[in-house]
Amino acid sequence: MVHTAEATGPAPVLRPRLSELAAQIAENAKIVEDYIESQGLPYPSFATDGPAKFPLPPPSTPELEKIHAARNEVLKATKSMYDLAAGPTEMLQWLVWGFNDTSSLHVIHHFKIAQIVPEDGDISFVDLSKQVNISPLKLRQVLRYAMTNRVFCEPRQGHIAHTALSLLLRDEQSPEASWIGYNTEELSHTAFTLTKCIEKFPSSEELTETPWSMAFNGQGFFEYMDAHPESAKRFGVSMSLWSSGDGMKVEPLVTGYDWGKLGEGATVVDVGGATGFVSLEIAKANPSLKFIVEDIAPLSLEQGKANMARDHPELLERFEFRQHDFFTEQPVKDAEAYLIRFVLHDWPDKYVRQILKNLVPALRNGTKVILSDFVLPPANVLSPWEEKRVRALDLVMLKAYNSNEREEGDWRRLLAEADPRLRLDSITRPGASLLWIMEVTFVDE
Repeated sequence: MVHTAEATGPAPVLRPRLSELAAQIAENAKIVEDYIESQGLPYPSFATDGPAKFPLPPPSTPELEKIHAARNEVLKATKSMYDLAAGPTEMLQWLVWGFNDTSSLHVIHHFKIAQIVPEDGDISFVDLSKQVNISPLKLRQVLRYAMTNRVFCEPRQGHIAHTALSLLLRDEQSPEASWIGYNTEELSHTAFTLTKCIEKFPSSEELTETPWSMAFNGQGFFEYMDAHPESAKRFGVSMSLWSSGDGMKVEPLVTGYDWGKLGEGATVVDVGGATGFVSLEIAKANPSLKFIVEDIAPLSLEQGKANMARDHPELLERFEFRQHDFFTEQPVKDAEAYLIRFVLHDWPDKYVRQILKNLVPALRNGTKVILSDFVLPPANVLSPWEEKRVRALDLVMLKAYNSNEREEGDWRRLLAEADPRLRLDSITRPGASLLWIMEVTFVDE
């Protein structure tokens, strides 16, 4: 499926019927439930012994694609059902109070409440209050609100116990706890500077003129993380929630692009490749390719080389690790391909153009530039559930980086602005991956 900036999705469904939504929920829930039970999978639950993730394997077969589609229909219809049954006035009334969700999670994270509540059994509000130095009354106010989101429960009056959600926060180093920490300690502050920022800098593409920089004394996102290594570490752990998800795995890039077309012994330069974990997977599936992993952070490169020496020493002779800032001219000339995966979406247009321009002196006629990144669909193509997640990510790009997720037309424009010889030949979405593959050919004839 290919999107264009000018394409439009279907009109939104503004007049759904409660009975039809209920029938859709029942029909599709039965499909999902039957599969879970037939395969002996753990049944979804809010209890602490319930699965942390919804217990479906990745949609790797036609049958599983059907099951995942049914689950998405349940999510879509239940949201529509709730919104329709609530009505516009009540929806708005509670929509604007969403900050209470974040603030209650902030208290839980900051005071390490998930670590104090026993993994099994419960603890009284009175005893908990002594350990966190908060009055029992204030604890009840915060935690009973959190319980409305299934975070903790009150199995007996005046006592608090874990649920499946809160148990995920018990390990401070877990991706879930790191995600809550990053969002409550840092990213959420941009919610209160967004309006001020776009009013003051309505067209800015600068990293120091963002809601993030306004929230953190003028420091842009990357500058802030450089100055706060513990925050940077937590952010990195939290991002594993994305990278470990089905939609962000490397496999679709490995199998969804014809690496063989690059030729025997071709060299692929992994621009901004961190530890080289992406190139590693491609190398395992393509034994004739050679790789140069570039990153500005020497620690990432050292870690990648050490990991490879430990786990895949047989691949070392096909790899080179080089420190490089992609805002300077590309030093590796005439490689067959340059790979940029999940990098450009972090940067405003002016910086993306600069990154691409810095590649051009290294390219020759026919060189491939392989971009793996998000491609936004037009409005109303996705279900409301998926649409909200995609648009939330787009908004976060604005808040943190002055950037945005891009539609196909945006990518075409940026490539043409960087250099008209950068020709976008194909744009595909491999399977259910969130990252699309864009093959760009440098044409200099």
